[in-house]
Amino acid sequence: MKGIVFDIQHFSIHDGPGIRTTVFLKGCPLRCLWCHNPESQKPEPEIGFWPEQCLECGTCEKVCPYHACNLQNPHRVNRQKCTLCGKCIELCPVSALFIIGKEMSVEEVIAEVSKDEAFYSQSGGGVTISGGEPLYQFEFVRSLTLRLKKLGYHIAIDTSGYIRGTPEDLQRLLEIADMVDLVLYDLKVIDAQKHLKYTGVNNKSILQNALQLASRYPSKCLFRYPLIPGINDSQEDIAMLTEFLASIPKCKIEVLAYHRLGINKYARIGKVYALEKLPLPEQKHLESVKLQISKLSNVQLLES
Repeated sequence: MKGIVFDIQHFSIHDGPGIRTTVFLKGCPLRCLWCHNPESQKPEPEIGFWPEQCLECGTCEKVCPYHACNLQNPHRVNRQKCTLCGKCIELCPVSALFIIGKEMSVEEVIAEVSKDEAFYSQSGGGVTISGGEPLYQFEFVRSLTLRLKKLGYHIAIDTSGYIRGTPEDLQRLLEIADMVDLVLYDLKVIDAQKHLKYTGVNNKSILQNALQLASRYPSKCLFRYPLIPGINDSQEDIAMLTEFLASIPKCKIEVLAYHRLGINKYARIGKVYALEKLPLPEQKHLESVKLQISKLSNVQLLES
């Protein structure tokens, strides 16, 4: 069993308890405008470009057999023409071009994450499977999770609850939830029209799946809500969020502040970040939202 992995991040402290190793898988059906891992969206490997490293020597342009590389292109590569043959990457003198995503077997991933095994036992950490949407590679995630369980690791899955928007999504979500120790469930926007506008998909099944997950595995489910100025932070948005959370008997949630840490990644894959001028959330407003949520008697508000 093999999957497409674009990163394995060691010593992570934001993707579950303790010190963790986070395995990032490619492929996601959502197109969130604020996505901080845009390189995760395409399910297959793709070419990346470090503009700050480029010498503009023209080597890539000369060696590309498909005329995909062009010095006049600020993103350096025409990704419609590129076949990932690797010639430009092989001959670039400063490694300004690179491949994002590689095929890895379950055994190869296990070999990498097991390097941090000592930290898991000391800190109460473990392995988090993220993306993209990790359940987009469901068969690989299931096989990887089974192996991790045999090793006794604490396992977390970071999901949006949406794979293809079909009833099968819930079946797969619950199957993995039964196997793991923690489900980090991302709630992007509660308003249906806004969700479609800012993520590209309808959120009806996402909310339904969230309710099903929370009812069956309340101790495993941790919701996460990114507070994004002008998108999901209005009084109406927070009212809809609290109403939804109030319908869950035992609910745990983190409110995360929007950040711009992924902006530079867009240029590397030939994209433009649409929210570049969006301000960061004010701390006062962030605390106000947390206070409103904390007043719900059935909700446990966790600090991120």
